[in-house]
Amino acid sequence: MAESAARRLRHDIVAGSLAPKARLRLRDLTAKYGLGATPLREALARLAAEGLVVLEGQKGFSVPPVTRAHLDDITRSRQIVEPEALRLAMQSGDAEWEDGIVTALSLLRHEIGRRDPGSEDWLDRYEARHHRFHAALIAGCPLPSLKRFCEELYVQKTRYRRVMKIAFQDWDHMLGVHVRLADLALARDAEAAGQLAAHIGKTAEHVLALLDGQARTG
Repeated sequence: MAESAARRLRHDIVAGSLAPKARLRLRDLTAKYGLGATPLREALARLAAEGLVVLEGQKGFSVPPVTRAHLDDITRSRQIVEPEALRLAMQSGDAEWEDGIVTALSLLRHEIGRRDPGSEDWLDRYEARHHRFHAALIAGCPLPSLKRFCEELYVQKTRYRRVMKIAFQDWDHMLGVHVRLADLALARDAEAAGQLAAHIGKTAEHVLALLDGQARTG
């Protein structure tokens, strides 16, 4: 039950359904999710360890704020660790790793073809496919701890995109970037790591522009 609670809370925090800075009171969460206080408390503790929940002494739990400094932190960290995981994956990856990339790209392409950016359900499906592709790129990395760190940073970055409601305007270009990443990775081309770092940075630029815009109007 705690795992189920953590999964549902994680989804709602990342998707922005639970807004930044929102208080996470157990009585409210019990009513919202129909779960007991004990599994919810354990779930909140797990998410706090992942950085998706803030625990402040007597104030209890809350959703982390979105800030320029934090986004810069996770972006730059991700630009260091994820390309390194990809380099190691290209060195160690086998046929199963290659098949995983091909399959993930095919699923991503199919989902983009069915796009409906105004639908939250479709955005959930797209995010799942996009996540699967990035995980497939580094799946061949032989360092589990490095992959787990990449996963945590990826989820943190996704929350920023969902909260700020980043919507791609040129889906063909976005797909082309991922096709290029897949081609370079499968060719074991050293350029893949640099392309991945650039892709991570480009997405962050769009989010930062929105954050800065909010700061000016706020």
